[in-house]
Amino acid sequence: MSKSHLGIRCLLLIMIVLVLEACNRQTVEPYVAPDSSYGLIYNKVFSTTCSLSGCHDGQSESPLLTGEGAYAAIFNATPSNGQARDTGLLLVKPFDPDSSFLYQKLIFDSAAFTFGSPMPLGGLTISENAVEFVKQWIEAGAPELGHVADRSLIE
Repeated sequence: MSKSHLGIRCLLLIMIVLVLEACNRQTVEPYVAPDSSYGLIYNKVFSTTCSLSGCHDGQSESPLLTGEGAYAAIFNATPSNGQARDTGLLLVKPFDPDSSFLYQKLIFDSAAFTFGSPMPLGGLTISENAVEFVKQWIEAGAPELGHVADRSLIE
């Protein structure tokens, strides 16, 4: 067998391997938040302000936009902020917005706890109605599914 035939065979083998590898890769579907109060918060608050500030974009230490894992990452979760953690706050404490670090960061100017900076950063704002919606959701137990807050506040 000549060197040119061997080179062509090697090239064909490499191409086959690359095609098979491409076929084995799974396409990652974009996350679709549930039709729920949490889903509205994810779509109208987290993805429109929190990710744009660069703080919770899925690449940071405390991502909110990790898709399906986002809810589990905030529900009854310990905050990375040491002062908030030492005070006993949780990121989202069901039925208790006053002990929920997320809510405290949203109402920063009037919050009982002012650890770190107000959210969102970068001059972005969340309407008072959206903050009230988050509060109602937490007061109702912060469920992932179901509509428990007044949708008119955020839609």
